[in-house]
Amino acid sequence: LLRITAIGYQNRLGLSGLECMDGIPGTVGGGILEYRSELECRAVLESGLPSRRAYSLAGRQAPGEDIGAICGGSAVVDFRPIDAEDARALLEGMPRPPRLLLYGAGHVAKALADALHLIDLPVIVTDEREGLLTETRFPYAERRLYKLTDAPMDPEPQDMIAIMTHGHAYDYELLRRAMDTEARYIGVMASRVKAALFRKRLAEAGIPDEDAARRVHCPIGLAIRAETPEEIAVSVTAELIAHMRSN
Repeated sequence: LLRITAIGYQNRLGLSGLECMDGIPGTVGGGILEYRSELECRAVLESGLPSRRAYSLAGRQAPGEDIGAICGGSAVVDFRPIDAEDARALLEGMPRPPRLLLYGAGHVAKALADALHLIDLPVIVTDEREGLLTETRFPYAERRLYKLTDAPMDPEPQDMIAIMTHGHAYDYELLRRAMDTEARYIGVMASRVKAALFRKRLAEAGIPDEDAARRVHCPIGLAIRAETPEEIAVSVTAELIAHMRSN
């Protein structure tokens, strides 16, 4: 195994991944930088000696070897062989990635769970409708839970919550409980009328308007005029990505 760290690429520090003989789980940016890094990885695997390479991503305008990239900036990539034990320790020392607690198993929830699989965002799906919340419909779910009344809700600060059940009463109760957690993102599928009603009820429950406005994304998703479940899933996925990248 090799540990790869790229520094200074497009103003991002600490971009890292793991390279192994069977493939590359992770990336240092793709394109020619990825290709040249893979070649160097294999050379280091053969020699067993660590290496550091500097690559210019802006021709002669930046330090490092010119690899024909015009993205801007530069990258310094460290290649270090590590054994399986060190790799395991490295992975265990990394913070747990965010996950989505998804309440609801309808058409949009299924499309959203499928979309989030493409960006490797773990999803825990909760719904009382066992006929909908099946392994066939949600093959990528990390867990499937079958209780909406007093449903489990234990997010860590890096986690996110999306609420889209089959009942407005469930939606509001879950939203109210979500406000008492440290979840970094709370989204609720709703019309503008429903969103306004929920904001009013939160205020009546003693939650300041500014707190609700800051934490709750309702209606959930970016405003891209999405109509179908799949389009709505794209808008929600994009909003989740934007939120993760901006925080």
